Amino acid sequence: MIISILIGLVIISASLYIYFDVVSNNLKYITKPLTTLLIILIAIFQLPETGSTYGYLILTGLFFSLLGDIFLMLPTDKFVQGLVSFLVAHIAYIIAFSLGFGPYFEIGYLIPSAVYTIIFLWILLPKTGEMKIPVIVYALVLMTFLWQATGRFYYLGNSSAFFTFAGAILFVISDTILAYSKFIKTPKASSFLIHSTYWVAQLLIALSI
Repeated sequence: MIISILIGLVIISASLYIYFDVVSNNLKYITKPLTTLLIILIAIFQLPETGSTYGYLILTGLFFSLLGDIFLMLPTDKFVQGLVSFLVAHIAYIIAFSLGFGPYFEIGYLIPSAVYTIIFLWILLPKTGEMKIPVIVYALVLMTFLWQATGRFYYLGNSSAFFTFAGAILFVISDTILAYSKFIKTPKASSFLIHSTYWVAQLLIALSI
């Protein structure tokens, strides 16, 4: 019951943020971190009473994601700080995803993610200027993030693993649109596309605990 209420609040808060962002209302500075905080609460309620290493790692990832949200929404350019925060979040997620079967090294499942990353970097890098190295590092970590989520789903095959896999795919979609908007061109409805996929991704990962 509590989880259902919190999910409803996430939907409301996320919708309000997207609206406030489009109309440039300062309330967006409240609703953006609030949405991620609500997802963190969901993760906390998902934790078993005895605790869970996987759960604590997911909470770590969510906490650094919250920091990334705050950096990216500030009026001053804190893109690098936001990138580093999400980099740490993804590393925490990667470690969490490998629990239960060890790091996943099946090359066959890496190929689609690697091909996508190469195409993404080929399009993006000419526009990134001095940000080339941070963008390459982040893209490689994001590729590993999707690879390990795929491995978890392949090996475990349960609903929790499916949530991580679906969440990872949506996270990659969100980050792709964000990077395209940042360095190339801002598409119409970019705020909706970026944040709806991002928060659904984080919600699914939180529900995987």
